[in-house]
Amino acid sequence: MIQKPGPVFNTLGGTGEGDHTPLLSITGMKTYPLSGQLDMLTVGVVGGPGRRVNASQAVQSVIAGHDTVLPKEAYYPLTTTAEEVDTANTAEMASSQDLATAAALTELGVDFGSALAVAQVTPGSPADGTLRPDDRILKIDSSQVSGDNAGAKTVQTRVAKGRPVDLTIQRGKTKKTVTIRPTQTDGKFALGIVLGQKYDFPVTVKYNVEGVGGPSAGTIFALTIIDALTPGDLTGGKPIAGTGAITADGTVQPIGGARQKVAAAAAAGNEYFLAPRDNCAEVLEAAAQTDLHVVRIDDLKSARASVEKIAAGRTNGLPACGTN
Repeated sequence: MIQKPGPVFNTLGGTGEGDHTPLLSITGMKTYPLSGQLDMLTVGVVGGPGRRVNASQAVQSVIAGHDTVLPKEAYYPLTTTAEEVDTANTAEMASSQDLATAAALTELGVDFGSALAVAQVTPGSPADGTLRPDDRILKIDSSQVSGDNAGAKTVQTRVAKGRPVDLTIQRGKTKKTVTIRPTQTDGKFALGIVLGQKYDFPVTVKYNVEGVGGPSAGTIFALTIIDALTPGDLTGGKPIAGTGAITADGTVQPIGGARQKVAAAAAAGNEYFLAPRDNCAEVLEAAAQTDLHVVRIDDLKSARASVEKIAAGRTNGLPACGTN
């Protein structure tokens, strides 16, 4: 498979190509006009499960310098299908949008609710036919379950004992208790579900992004939400690009395809590149032949502070890769 620089989306503008539909819109709270350039970067993929790459494409990518050619098995098990890849990418993008909203509201001090929920049910598992995706788990046995990682660990700990568990769930407006007996696979007891979080936000954020998957736009989405919910121009008109997955508490996480995203950012005319700490080495190497200024980001708070400093022209002392 080949990784190439993908399309660039200015999250402060429209969806592009003559379409002025905002890439991101918010209802439920007072918003402010967006302007400037804050670019979300993507990676184009040629090949992968179910898709062939010919030799000439691979050679051209090696010559291009900013592409990466690698065996598809480096990313996907041999049995993975193209449909499974597309489904996973779509789910990761949807999750990143929720996490970006949670992180932005947390940074702004806006309260919201969260609940532990069923994200997926494995066919043929103990939970199949009893639980459904989007069921919210309120209690396990008689213990209240929180809507964060601690709640997920509570469920995992009880299930690991292998005894039947009583789950109090909410499905729509209905609450009920179901009993499920875990089964053992590869020495571990499991219900056959993937847990996630469902949020009750005081705002509705609509992301007009199509044909893009994965989690890596989370940090840029969160910065865009902050810009929309606060007066003034966050970027000060400076062209800024960046990448990084994000958690609900605002921690920035590393991403793949950093090399291609640097090339895309430079081609789009950006001056600054926001890079997750764990991607610093790859980003610095890729940016060495460009005019990009690389800024290290560890969390949403530091990313926001750096963008505000860039906007104000106070760029001395911006967090750099390789420094604490």
